[in-house]
Amino acid sequence: MEFQFHPASASSTVRTVPLSVAGQRILVIVSGAAALVAISLWLTVPLSLRRRESRGPAPRLAPAAEVERSDRAQIAAIGRILRERALDNGDLLNRIAFLYDVAFAVWPRILNPERPWLSSDDPEQIAAGFSLYLKGLEKARDVLEQRERADADLPGRVPAIFPFDGAIFEPSAFFGPRVSPWTGNEEFFPGVDLAAPGGSAVVASGGGTVVFAGTVRRSQTDWFWRLGNVVVVSHGAAGATVYGHLAHIEVKRGQQVTRGQRIGVVGSTGWAISPQLHYEYWRRSGSSLRPTDPMFAGLDRRAGQKLLSLEQMEASSAPGPLDPLPGVEISAEKVGAPERPAGSASGRAPKRRKHV
Repeated sequence: MEFQFHPASASSTVRTVPLSVAGQRILVIVSGAAALVAISLWLTVPLSLRRRESRGPAPRLAPAAEVERSDRAQIAAIGRILRERALDNGDLLNRIAFLYDVAFAVWPRILNPERPWLSSDDPEQIAAGFSLYLKGLEKARDVLEQRERADADLPGRVPAIFPFDGAIFEPSAFFGPRVSPWTGNEEFFPGVDLAAPGGSAVVASGGGTVVFAGTVRRSQTDWFWRLGNVVVVSHGAAGATVYGHLAHIEVKRGQQVTRGQRIGVVGSTGWAISPQLHYEYWRRSGSSLRPTDPMFAGLDRRAGQKLLSLEQMEASSAPGPLDPLPGVEISAEKVGAPERPAGSASGRAPKRRKHV
Protein backbone atom coordinates (compact mmCIF):
# COMPACT_ATOMS: atom_id res chain seq x y z
CA MET A 1 0.00 0.00 0.00
CA GLU A 2 1.16 3.54 -0.73
CA PHE A 3 0.28 6.64 1.27
CA GLN A 4 0.49 10.15 -0.17
CA PHE A 5 0.82 13.05 2.25
CA HIS A 6 -0.29 16.33 0.68
CA PRO A 7 1.23 19.50 2.15
CA ALA A 8 -0.83 22.58 2.94
CA SER A 9 0.92 24.56 0.21
CA ALA A 10 0.10 23.57 -3.34
CA SER A 11 3.64 24.45 -4.39
CA SER A 12 5.22 21.96 -2.00
CA THR A 13 6.19 18.42 -2.98
CA VAL A 14 3.74 15.61 -2.33
CA ARG A 15 5.33 12.99 -0.11
CA THR A 16 4.78 9.36 -1.06
CA VAL A 17 5.32 6.67 1.55
CA PRO A 18 4.87 3.04 0.44
CA LEU A 19 3.63 0.69 3.16
CA SER A 20 4.27 -2.88 2.07
CA VAL A 21 3.71 -6.04 4.06
CA ALA A 22 7.31 -5.77 5.22
CA GLY A 23 6.66 -2.18 6.24
CA GLN A 24 3.69 -3.22 8.34
CA ARG A 25 5.86 -5.88 9.99
CA ILE A 26 8.60 -3.36 10.77
CA LEU A 27 5.99 -0.94 12.19
CA VAL A 28 4.69 -3.57 14.59
CA ILE A 29 8.18 -4.76 15.58
CA VAL A 30 9.35 -1.22 16.36
CA SER A 31 6.24 -0.59 18.45
CA GLY A 32 6.82 -3.86 20.26
CA ALA A 33 10.46 -3.07 21.03
CA ALA A 34 9.52 0.35 22.40
CA ALA A 35 6.82 -1.23 24.52
CA LEU A 36 9.21 -3.81 25.98
CA VAL A 37 11.64 -1.08 27.02
CA ALA A 38 8.82 0.86 28.65
CA ILE A 39 7.51 -2.25 30.41
CA SER A 40 10.97 -2.98 31.81
CA LEU A 41 11.20 0.53 33.21
CA TRP A 42 7.68 0.41 34.64
CA LEU A 43 8.47 -2.78 36.50
CA THR A 44 11.86 -1.82 37.91
CA VAL A 45 11.33 1.78 38.93
CA PRO A 46 8.24 1.19 41.16
CA LEU A 47 10.04 -1.69 42.90
CA SER A 48 13.04 0.51 43.53
CA LEU A 49 10.80 3.23 44.99
CA ARG A 50 9.08 0.78 47.31
CA ARG A 51 12.39 -0.57 48.63
CA ARG A 52 13.67 2.90 49.39
CA GLU A 53 10.41 3.99 51.03
CA SER A 54 10.38 0.90 53.26
CA ARG A 55 13.68 1.97 54.85
CA GLY A 56 12.03 5.03 56.39
CA PRO A 57 12.39 8.72 55.59
CA ALA A 58 15.72 10.38 56.00
CA PRO A 59 16.76 13.96 55.17
CA ARG A 60 19.77 12.79 53.23
CA LEU A 61 17.54 10.68 50.95
CA ALA A 62 15.23 13.55 50.06
CA PRO A 63 17.18 14.63 46.93
CA ALA A 64 17.28 11.03 45.70
CA ALA A 65 13.55 10.59 46.33
CA GLU A 66 12.84 13.76 44.36
CA VAL A 67 14.92 12.44 41.47
CA GLU A 68 13.02 9.16 41.57
CA ARG A 69 9.67 10.96 41.57
CA SER A 70 10.82 12.96 38.57
CA ASP A 71 11.95 9.77 36.83
CA ARG A 72 8.58 8.16 37.52
CA ALA A 73 6.78 11.17 36.04
CA GLN A 74 8.96 10.93 32.94
CA ILE A 75 8.25 7.21 32.63
CA ALA A 76 4.52 7.89 32.94
CA ALA A 77 4.80 10.52 30.19
CA ILE A 78 6.67 8.06 27.96
CA GLY A 79 3.97 5.49 28.65
CA ARG A 80 1.27 7.89 27.51
CA ILE A 81 3.21 8.66 24.33
CA LEU A 82 3.67 4.96 23.57
CA ARG A 83 0.00 4.36 24.25
CA GLU A 84 -0.98 7.07 21.75
CA ARG A 85 1.38 5.61 19.16
CA ALA A 86 -0.02 2.14 19.69
CA LEU A 87 -3.59 3.43 19.33
CA ASP A 88 -2.60 5.32 16.18
CA ASN A 89 -1.07 2.17 14.70
CA GLY A 90 -4.19 0.24 15.63
CA ASP A 91 -6.36 2.90 14.00
CA LEU A 92 -4.29 2.68 10.82
CA LEU A 93 -4.69 -1.10 10.69
CA ASN A 94 -8.44 -0.77 11.40
CA ARG A 95 -8.81 1.56 8.41
CA ILE A 96 -6.78 -0.72 6.14
CA ALA A 97 -9.00 -3.62 7.23
CA PHE A 98 -12.03 -1.48 6.38
CA LEU A 99 -10.62 -0.86 2.89
CA TYR A 100 -9.73 -4.54 2.48
CA ASP A 101 -13.27 -5.58 3.49
CA VAL A 102 -12.00 -7.79 6.30
CA ALA A 103 -14.76 -9.59 8.19
CA PHE A 104 -15.21 -8.27 11.71
CA ALA A 105 -15.42 -11.84 13.04
CA VAL A 106 -11.72 -12.50 12.22
CA TRP A 107 -10.42 -9.10 13.35
CA PRO A 108 -8.79 -8.77 16.81
CA ARG A 109 -11.24 -7.02 19.11
CA ILE A 110 -8.43 -5.68 21.27
CA LEU A 111 -7.95 -3.03 18.55
CA ASN A 112 -11.34 -1.54 19.38
CA PRO A 113 -10.31 1.91 20.74
CA GLU A 114 -13.20 1.87 23.21
CA ARG A 115 -11.89 -1.15 25.09
CA PRO A 116 -10.35 -0.25 28.47
CA TRP A 117 -6.94 -1.91 28.07
CA LEU A 118 -5.03 1.30 27.46
CA SER A 119 -7.37 3.82 29.06
CA SER A 120 -5.52 4.11 32.39
CA ASP A 121 -2.70 6.58 33.09
CA ASP A 122 -1.05 4.20 35.55
CA PRO A 123 2.24 2.92 34.03
CA GLU A 124 1.83 -0.60 35.37
CA GLN A 125 -1.73 -0.92 34.00
CA ILE A 126 -0.60 0.48 30.65
CA ALA A 127 2.21 -2.08 30.57
CA ALA A 128 -0.25 -4.91 31.24
CA GLY A 129 -2.57 -3.73 28.48
CA PHE A 130 0.30 -3.10 26.11
CA SER A 131 1.30 -6.76 25.85
CA LEU A 132 -2.26 -7.70 24.86
CA TYR A 133 -2.47 -4.83 22.38
CA LEU A 134 0.81 -5.86 20.70
CA LYS A 135 -0.58 -9.37 20.21
CA GLY A 136 -3.62 -7.77 18.59
CA LEU A 137 -1.41 -5.74 16.23
CA GLU A 138 0.50 -8.88 15.23
CA LYS A 139 -2.73 -10.79 14.55
CA ALA A 140 -4.07 -7.83 12.52
CA ARG A 141 -0.89 -7.81 10.46
CA ASP A 142 -1.29 -11.52 9.71
CA VAL A 143 -4.92 -11.03 8.63
CA LEU A 144 -3.97 -8.19 6.26
CA GLU A 145 -1.09 -10.23 4.83
CA GLN A 146 -3.52 -13.06 4.06
CA ARG A 147 -5.83 -10.64 2.21
CA GLU A 148 -2.92 -9.33 0.15
CA ARG A 149 -1.73 -12.83 -0.70
CA ALA A 150 -5.25 -13.74 -1.83
CA ASP A 151 -5.54 -10.58 -3.99
CA ALA A 152 -2.16 -9.11 -4.96
CA ASP A 153 -3.72 -6.09 -6.73
CA LEU A 154 -5.90 -5.11 -3.78
CA PRO A 155 -3.46 -2.59 -2.17
CA GLY A 156 -3.36 -0.55 -5.38
CA ARG A 157 -7.11 -0.62 -6.02
CA VAL A 158 -8.51 0.48 -2.67
CA PRO A 159 -9.37 4.22 -2.48
CA ALA A 160 -6.85 4.98 0.26
CA ILE A 161 -6.21 8.71 -0.29
CA PHE A 162 -8.30 11.85 -0.53
CA PRO A 163 -8.78 12.78 -4.21
CA PHE A 164 -6.57 15.85 -4.40
CA ASP A 165 -3.10 16.47 -5.76
CA GLY A 166 -1.65 18.88 -3.22
CA ALA A 167 -4.67 21.19 -3.06
CA ILE A 168 -5.87 22.68 0.22
CA PHE A 169 -9.33 21.34 1.03
CA GLU A 170 -11.78 21.31 3.89
CA PRO A 171 -14.95 19.23 4.42
CA SER A 172 -18.03 21.43 4.07
CA ALA A 173 -20.74 18.75 4.22
CA PHE A 174 -20.49 15.39 5.94
CA PHE A 175 -21.83 11.88 5.39
CA GLY A 176 -25.05 11.16 7.26
CA PRO A 177 -28.60 12.41 7.89
CA ARG A 178 -29.27 16.12 7.47
CA VAL A 179 -31.84 18.70 6.42
CA SER A 180 -31.21 19.58 2.79
CA PRO A 181 -30.13 23.21 2.36
CA TRP A 182 -31.82 23.15 -1.05
CA THR A 183 -35.22 21.58 -0.39
CA GLY A 184 -35.57 21.87 3.39
CA ASN A 185 -36.42 18.15 3.56
CA GLU A 186 -34.71 15.51 5.67
CA GLU A 187 -32.31 13.36 3.66
CA PHE A 188 -29.30 11.10 4.02
CA PHE A 189 -26.21 12.67 2.48
CA PRO A 190 -24.29 9.75 0.87
CA GLY A 191 -20.83 11.35 0.67
CA VAL A 192 -18.84 14.41 1.63
CA ASP A 193 -18.41 17.82 0.02
CA LEU A 194 -14.79 18.96 0.07
CA ALA A 195 -14.35 22.69 -0.48
CA ALA A 196 -11.22 23.45 -2.53
CA PRO A 197 -9.94 26.18 -4.85
CA GLY A 198 -11.58 26.11 -8.27
CA GLY A 199 -9.37 24.49 -10.87
CA SER A 200 -7.54 22.28 -8.36
CA ALA A 201 -6.59 18.88 -9.71
CA VAL A 202 -8.84 15.96 -8.74
CA VAL A 203 -7.15 12.55 -8.74
CA ALA A 204 -8.35 8.98 -8.48
CA SER A 205 -8.19 7.82 -4.87
CA GLY A 206 -7.50 4.24 -5.98
CA GLY A 207 -6.80 2.24 -9.10
CA GLY A 208 -9.67 1.06 -11.28
CA THR A 209 -11.76 1.57 -14.39
CA VAL A 210 -13.73 4.68 -15.32
CA VAL A 211 -17.27 3.37 -15.76
CA PHE A 212 -19.00 6.74 -16.14
CA ALA A 213 -17.79 10.20 -17.19
CA GLY A 214 -20.27 12.96 -18.00
CA THR A 215 -23.59 14.28 -16.74
CA VAL A 216 -26.59 12.24 -15.63
CA ARG A 217 -30.10 12.46 -17.02
CA ARG A 218 -32.60 13.66 -14.47
CA SER A 219 -35.14 11.14 -15.71
CA GLN A 220 -32.88 8.26 -14.65
CA THR A 221 -31.92 9.36 -11.15
CA ASP A 222 -33.09 11.82 -8.52
CA TRP A 223 -29.64 12.31 -7.04
CA PHE A 224 -26.68 12.00 -9.41
CA TRP A 225 -27.97 14.54 -11.92
CA ARG A 226 -27.51 17.19 -9.19
CA LEU A 227 -23.73 16.58 -9.21
CA GLY A 228 -23.10 18.19 -12.59
CA ASN A 229 -20.02 16.72 -14.27
CA VAL A 230 -19.45 13.31 -12.69
CA VAL A 231 -16.81 10.60 -12.84
CA VAL A 232 -17.42 7.12 -11.41
CA VAL A 233 -14.46 4.77 -10.95
CA SER A 234 -14.98 1.07 -10.28
CA HIS A 235 -12.34 -0.53 -8.04
CA GLY A 236 -13.58 -4.05 -8.61
CA ALA A 237 -14.10 -5.94 -5.34
CA ALA A 238 -12.87 -2.81 -3.52
CA GLY A 239 -16.04 -0.90 -4.46
CA ALA A 240 -16.45 2.34 -6.41
CA THR A 241 -15.87 6.06 -5.95
CA VAL A 242 -17.87 9.05 -7.24
CA TYR A 243 -16.44 12.50 -8.04
CA GLY A 244 -18.96 15.29 -8.68
CA HIS A 245 -19.26 19.05 -9.39
CA LEU A 246 -16.18 18.86 -11.66
CA ALA A 247 -15.47 21.90 -13.83
CA HIS A 248 -14.40 19.52 -16.57
CA ILE A 249 -13.50 15.86 -16.95
CA GLU A 250 -10.13 14.59 -18.17
CA VAL A 251 -10.82 10.85 -18.51
CA LYS A 252 -13.09 8.72 -20.67
CA ARG A 253 -15.33 5.78 -19.95
CA GLY A 254 -13.43 2.51 -20.08
CA GLN A 255 -10.09 4.13 -19.24
CA GLN A 256 -7.87 2.48 -16.64
CA VAL A 257 -6.59 4.81 -13.93
CA THR A 258 -4.12 4.42 -11.08
CA ARG A 259 -4.14 5.97 -7.63
CA GLY A 260 -3.13 9.63 -7.88
CA GLN A 261 -3.90 9.93 -11.62
CA ARG A 262 -5.63 13.16 -12.61
CA ILE A 263 -9.27 12.72 -13.66
CA GLY A 264 -10.60 16.32 -13.64
CA VAL A 265 -10.60 19.64 -11.82
CA VAL A 266 -12.64 21.14 -9.00
CA GLY A 267 -15.66 23.14 -10.15
CA SER A 268 -19.16 24.17 -9.19
CA THR A 269 -21.34 22.38 -11.74
CA GLY A 270 -24.71 20.96 -10.74
CA TRP A 271 -26.13 21.92 -7.39
CA ALA A 272 -23.09 23.79 -6.10
CA ILE A 273 -22.72 27.49 -5.42
CA SER A 274 -18.94 27.49 -4.86
CA PRO A 275 -15.97 25.35 -5.95
CA GLN A 276 -16.09 21.96 -4.26
CA LEU A 277 -15.72 18.26 -4.91
CA HIS A 278 -18.52 15.90 -4.03
CA TYR A 279 -16.90 12.57 -3.11
CA GLU A 280 -18.57 9.23 -2.40
CA TYR A 281 -17.21 5.78 -1.55
CA TRP A 282 -19.50 2.85 -2.38
CA ARG A 283 -18.47 -0.33 -0.59
CA ARG A 284 -19.62 -3.90 -1.04
CA SER A 285 -22.60 -4.88 1.10
CA GLY A 286 -23.64 -8.43 0.29
CA SER A 287 -24.29 -8.65 -3.45
CA SER A 288 -24.66 -4.89 -3.98
CA LEU A 289 -22.84 -1.64 -3.29
CA ARG A 290 -23.77 0.98 -0.69
CA PRO A 291 -22.27 4.38 0.13
CA THR A 292 -20.20 4.56 3.30
CA ASP A 293 -18.34 7.40 4.98
CA PRO A 294 -15.33 8.17 2.73
CA MET A 295 -13.56 9.93 5.61
CA PHE A 296 -12.69 6.49 7.00
CA ALA A 297 -10.79 5.59 3.84
CA GLY A 298 -8.48 8.62 3.60
CA LEU A 299 -5.29 7.25 5.13
CA ASP A 300 -3.28 10.33 4.16
CA ARG A 301 -5.29 12.67 6.41
CA ARG A 302 -6.33 11.13 9.71
CA ALA A 303 -5.28 13.80 12.20
CA GLY A 304 -8.14 14.94 14.41
CA GLN A 305 -10.52 12.21 13.29
CA LYS A 306 -12.19 10.12 15.97
CA LEU A 307 -10.74 6.65 16.49
CA LEU A 308 -13.30 4.03 15.49
CA SER A 309 -13.39 0.25 15.52
CA LEU A 310 -13.74 -1.81 12.37
CA GLU A 311 -17.25 -2.78 13.48
CA GLN A 312 -18.27 0.89 13.81
CA MET A 313 -16.92 1.73 10.36
CA GLU A 314 -18.63 -1.25 8.77
CA ALA A 315 -21.95 -0.15 10.31
CA SER A 316 -21.82 3.24 8.60
CA SER A 317 -23.46 2.33 5.28
CA ALA A 318 -26.23 4.61 4.03
CA PRO A 319 -29.79 3.29 4.41
CA GLY A 320 -32.01 2.72 1.41
CA PRO A 321 -33.61 3.35 -0.91
CA LEU A 322 -30.68 4.42 -3.08
CA ASP A 323 -30.40 5.67 -6.62
CA PRO A 324 -28.56 3.17 -8.86
CA LEU A 325 -24.87 3.91 -9.31
CA PRO A 326 -24.15 5.18 -12.86
CA GLY A 327 -22.04 2.80 -14.91
CA VAL A 328 -22.25 0.05 -12.29
CA GLU A 329 -25.88 -0.57 -11.38
CA ILE A 330 -27.25 1.17 -14.45
CA SER A 331 -25.56 1.28 -17.85
CA ALA A 332 -23.58 4.38 -18.76
CA GLU A 333 -25.47 4.66 -22.06
CA LYS A 334 -28.83 4.65 -20.32
CA VAL A 335 -27.96 7.08 -17.54
CA GLY A 336 -25.69 9.46 -19.45
CA ALA A 337 -26.86 12.85 -20.71
CA PRO A 338 -25.50 14.56 -23.82
CA GLU A 339 -22.03 16.06 -23.47
CA ARG A 340 -21.88 19.64 -22.26
CA PRO A 341 -19.15 22.19 -22.92
CA ALA A 342 -16.30 22.08 -20.39
CA GLY A 343 -17.05 24.23 -17.38
CA SER A 344 -20.80 24.48 -18.03
CA ALA A 345 -23.15 23.75 -15.16
CA SER A 346 -25.70 21.00 -15.54
CA GLY A 347 -28.75 20.81 -13.36
CA ARG A 348 -28.78 24.32 -11.95
CA ALA A 349 -29.44 24.36 -8.25
CA PRO A 350 -32.70 25.77 -6.99
CA LYS A 351 -32.61 28.70 -4.65
CA ARG A 352 -31.90 27.81 -1.07
CA ARG A 353 -34.93 27.76 1.17
CA LYS A 354 -34.98 30.37 3.88
CA HIS A 355 -35.70 29.00 7.34
CA VAL A 356 -37.52 31.24 9.77
